[in-house]
Amino acid sequence: MPAHNDNFPWMSYYGNYNFFEQRMREHSKVNTIERVNPSVYSLELTDGRRLKVFICECYSFDTAEYVESCENYGPLQAVVISSNWCGYSLDVKRNCMSDQVGVYDTAGFMAAINKREYWTYLTEYERERFQENGWL
Repeated sequence: MPAHNDNFPWMSYYGNYNFFEQRMREHSKVNTIERVNPSVYSLELTDGRRLKVFICECYSFDTAEYVESCENYGPLQAVVISSNWCGYSLDVKRNCMSDQVGVYDTAGFMAAINKREYWTYLTEYERERFQENGWL
C-alpha cells in the first residue's frame, strides 16, 4: 500500500530521495551513486560490487510490492524504504534474504553495505523476531 502516491513506484512525498542520495555520497563504502530512474539507483561500492537499489515510500512493503518492483525493474539487490512512517514486513525481509536481496530502512542499508553479505544484516529487533520464529 503506497504512502503518498497510489501509482507505482510509490515516490516520496517530496518527489525526490535527496536524503538517501546525500547519505550514500557520504558513506565510506560507496564509490559512486547513479540515479537510473526516479526510484532505482546503481551504487558502486569500494570493493567493486554494484548494487541495484529500489527506493520507495511504500506504507507497508510486503511480498506483493516486491514482486511488482521486480516486474517493473528486473532483479534487485536491495530495497530501501525511505520514510520513517513506512515499513516492511518480516516475511518479505526473510524471503528476500533467501534470494540474497536486502530489505531495509535507510539506516539499515547504511549499516548493511559495510558487510560483504549485506543481505544478511538484521537490526536487533529483526534478529529477536527471527529467533522467536525459529528463522535463525
